[in-house]
Amino acid sequence: MLMSKSQIGVRIPNTLLNELNSYVEKTGTNKTQVIVSAIAEYLGCADNIPLSKRVAELERKIAVLEAKEKL
Repeated sequence: MLMSKSQIGVRIPNTLLNELNSYVEKTGTNKTQVIVSAIAEYLGCADNIPLSKRVAELERKIAVLEAKEKL
């Protein structure tokens, strides 16, 4: 099932953008995935995100943790 998608524009502080950019670079994800996940978590509707996307996000987080562990 394809989900329809809408586009929005937001303004965020540069410090938050820098954190987002760092996170995206470390995890190999993209800004859209991070922002959608964060909003869904904040609103308490993370269950509305398809399971495959949630699993992919968890796999990325595990990879980041494993990489940090090797340092």
